[in-house]
Amino acid sequence: MTSESLTGEPGGVLPYVDVHCHLHDFRIINDISGIVQRAEAAGVTHMVTCATMEENFAATSALARQYPAIVPCYGIHPWFLESLSANWKQVLGDRVASEACGIGETGLDFTDKQADRDQQLAVFTFHLALARDLERPINIHIRKAWDPLVQMMKKAGPLKTPGMVHSFSGSAELVKVMERYNLYISFSGSVTRPEAKKVVKALNAVSRDRILLETDSPDIYPSVSDPDPHGLNEPKISRPLHRSPRPGPVCRTRSLSEVSMPMP
Repeated sequence: MTSESLTGEPGGVLPYVDVHCHLHDFRIINDISGIVQRAEAAGVTHMVTCATMEENFAATSALARQYPAIVPCYGIHPWFLESLSANWKQVLGDRVASEACGIGETGLDFTDKQADRDQQLAVFTFHLALARDLERPINIHIRKAWDPLVQMMKKAGPLKTPGMVHSFSGSAELVKVMERYNLYISFSGSVTRPEAKKVVKALNAVSRDRILLETDSPDIYPSVSDPDPHGLNEPKISRPLHRSPRPGPVCRTRSLSEVSMPMP
């Protein structure tokens, strides 16, 4: 895939949206101005920054107000359920209802066998219901919990507003199941790693109008020829991800900017 083949101009800057990052992260928040400038110079038009707990909702909102290129999402990550306040549902619901935003990062992570799976399921169920009620896109984290996710989607039916599974790690067979429930498939820097054969196989199974790109900044630094010496990822790296190995004709990637996000 070349910039000429997509833009018609040799060396043209390709427009991208980083559909999943964490710009509130303490490791990078002091360099946000530089991060945004470098992203825009690289052709990244928008960055979807995902909160992970109530504690960083305010910082996420402030970033979105200050920088038009930053799109906020609010949710409770399954790793941080111990941080939940007594009225977290109201806090999340009020925040989402009052802003043009998505929902997430949320989801299921059964990697830790000691994790409270019932609590994860309950919290994620609330996020899914909120996404349906307010017709917002949802940004989903799934690790070793594909069967419960499929069962939840079968029970609820396809999403009214499209959502996405971030940094997809499932099988190629699961791709079509996710698409059936109106979910887009997002790939992070992990797809560029030499050992990522399962992820590459899944990438090749995604419908061409269902592929999203993300950095998950400041994490999941991709395998690139000029890595950052500090090892911290940032949205400008969205552009090299188009070199991910997918044979055949040029595919068209979509972004959350093409997904309906109603104003409150």
